[in-house]
Amino acid sequence: MLRPLGETLRLSAVLALALVLVHGWDRAAAARDLSSAEVSSLKETVTRFDAAMHGSNYEVVVDTIPPRVLAHIAEQSGFERAKLRTFVIATMKQTLAAVKLVSFGMDTDKLDQKQLADGTPFALIPTLTVMDAGNGKISVNSHTLALIDNGTWYLLRVSEAQQIEILRKVYPEFAGVVFPAGSVEAMKD
Repeated sequence: MLRPLGETLRLSAVLALALVLVHGWDRAAAARDLSSAEVSSLKETVTRFDAAMHGSNYEVVVDTIPPRVLAHIAEQSGFERAKLRTFVIATMKQTLAAVKLVSFGMDTDKLDQKQLADGTPFALIPTLTVMDAGNGKISVNSHTLALIDNGTWYLLRVSEAQQIEILRKVYPEFAGVVFPAGSVEAMKD
């Protein structure tokens, strides 16, 4: 039976509204910016990480890696999680002993607040690292992902495909997130 055009349009509008309410209401209700306490806590985490990088305290640096990322790497490598942590710290010490960290910093004043599809907030923080391996300085411009897991902030550089792939495996809610590309360039003295 054919319905009059006006009735069909009203029915379509009601169905569209119902779909928005059913599928979009939860997302809209959950969407939010970071609270001032979350921003403060994030800035404390970044400050602690920055001090650890400058002070070669790689234990603190490793503690900012998201727990699911570490668990995945441990599982894939066959290491127990504690042994993986020790291995990563030793590798960082060895690698960064051969490279001078000239400067490092995350610009929390320019952090970009984002939200996942379910409304969960996260942030992307512009990050600049300058290193000297003895044959000139290089500048690495990247972004650091700040995510909350069980009420704690964790940090992960998201300028490399491999890191993003692991992130999306263990935090599938980031599957649709597009991350900014990073860049590496030689600096002129």
